Amino acid sequence: MHVEFIPSARRVERPAYVWLAIVLEGVTAVLAIPVGLVFLSDPSGRSMQLPPEWIAGTPFGDYVIPALYLLLVNGVAMLVLAGLSVIRHWVAPWLTGTLGVGMIVWISVQLLVMPETMILQPIFMAVGFVLGFVALFWLRRTGQLRLW
Repeated sequence: MHVEFIPSARRVERPAYVWLAIVLEGVTAVLAIPVGLVFLSDPSGRSMQLPPEWIAGTPFGDYVIPALYLLLVNGVAMLVLAGLSVIRHWVAPWLTGTLGVGMIVWISVQLLVMPETMILQPIFMAVGFVLGFVALFWLRRTGQLRLW
């Protein structure tokens, strides 16, 4: 296995399938930022029609930590990543993988600690896997990661 963290060229090739990741990153950001802000304004979850008991029994206690994660990682970071992917910055494939795995972990924690599931959880779990696979093939294509 060969890993090249900083390629000689600062811009990397952007295969057509990366546009799928860019769209998913943008949609995720557009949906996560307002929800994160709503949870920050009302950490009980009532304004999002979620019973406070759902989060009270978890290690978080209220929605402040999940709100910050939604706002900063699934929101702002995804938006920045979409921009970096558009301009073909060398770090974009790495961040695509990192935020994809982050999405998988985020949804997995929700499934473990929350008493109820929602339709958005499997959808965003799939988004995480798509981002992970796009990153894997993108890194391989640019020569930054050689596994096979």
